[in-house]
Amino acid sequence: MDTHDICILSVKADEAVARRLGESIRSYRLPSNVKLPEEGLDYRRILYDCEGGPLDDARREALDASRFLVMICTPATRNDPGILARLAYFRRKRRKEDVIAVIAAGEPADSFPESFIEKKPVQHILPDMTVVERIETIEPVAADLRGDTERRRREVLRYETVRITASVLGLHPDDLEQRQRSRRRRAVLSLLALVGVVCLAAAAIFLRLGLIAKREGDVAAEQTRLSLSIAQRTIEELPASFAGDEQALAYIDEAIANARESLDELGLGELLAAPETGGGA
Repeated sequence: MDTHDICILSVKADEAVARRLGESIRSYRLPSNVKLPEEGLDYRRILYDCEGGPLDDARREALDASRFLVMICTPATRNDPGILARLAYFRRKRRKEDVIAVIAAGEPADSFPESFIEKKPVQHILPDMTVVERIETIEPVAADLRGDTERRRREVLRYETVRITASVLGLHPDDLEQRQRSRRRRAVLSLLALVGVVCLAAAAIFLRLGLIAKREGDVAAEQTRLSLSIAQRTIEELPASFAGDEQALAYIDEAIANARESLDELGLGELLAAPETGGGA
């Protein structure tokens, strides 16, 4: 009985790449409308074989229990004895299609094991209608995780995750990729709708705050006007109330002068008319 969907095989130096791919596959979520060809198929039970060493009984049992072998191919992989022994053993037990090559570094000719590369005669018709036979090298169709930048490596990892998952589930990669793009579009539209709602809510809040501020500003302006009116009336009427008391008028004149200085500092002095105090005349 298969207890692992995928065994990811690599040399020790490529273990980080193997685990990054494995985590990407394990965290991938199938679109809700995908119908599996067989009930119970899965892709998230992943085993790693990245420690190297000879092919022993424990590793044979692990390979026997794995439906697919995903092989990380780099120049270090091409002639590694342990890798080649595991590959040969798995191929004897499974179909050719159950081995998925993933090139992670180097050129294909430098990274694929020799058994991955086929050489076959191909007939070509020359312009003079002569038929010649040539030996051509056919490399396997492989997932490609290479990228010049971290951003590009993330992009190809997402793309190849979908393709590998489709192969493990017996689905057509292009169909699953289209469904994945459709899901991403829906997610983006949902996000844009959410952003729009948040922006509208924020706009409403800011408008409300603006109206409150304006209203408070109007209230403050009215309070200032009333205060100035009271101050004006007091400055005009207070001296008249003490017209017969020269000592009181002296204190009143001093108080009015201090009040005017304070208003001048606030930029409000010009709003007051200069009254006649009735004192010192």
